[in-house]
Amino acid sequence: MKPLLLAALMLVAGSSALVQAQPSGPVDILGNWKIVGWTLPDAVPVSGYVPTLKFAGTGSSLTVAGKVGCNYINGPATLKGDQITFGVLISTRVACSVAVGQQETALINALSGQTLKAVRVTDSLTLTTKGGAELNIRRSTVQPK
Repeated sequence: MKPLLLAALMLVAGSSALVQAQPSGPVDILGNWKIVGWTLPDAVPVSGYVPTLKFAGTGSSLTVAGKVGCNYINGPATLKGDQITFGVLISTRVACSVAVGQQETALINALSGQTLKAVRVTDSLTLTTKGGAELNIRRSTVQPK
């Protein structure tokens, strides 16, 4: 039983060392992403309307563009370490179904003018709001239309 306990302690210690060894620079978020889920309180994902984001730019000065349902968004963003601050996002104003409109409003409200914590693990990115809601995002290899 003692060798098993020792092995478990070594595993925990090794995991802790791996987490601490990650670089502390800015999170690499450039490129195309799709939002595959979220814990925002006011909306649920609508089938067939997968939101997308594209981050472009250099250094800490970025632009973000994407589609949040049936409307497109665009605006500035700033990345400092693991914090991404979105400027005011502008949106097209195409009429959508009620459910898609709720999805769009929830996503725009979560991003526009807000600072979120960004954690990237391989091709997954999690953006966390100050209230603790999360947006789960995956790298997209297909260019958005």
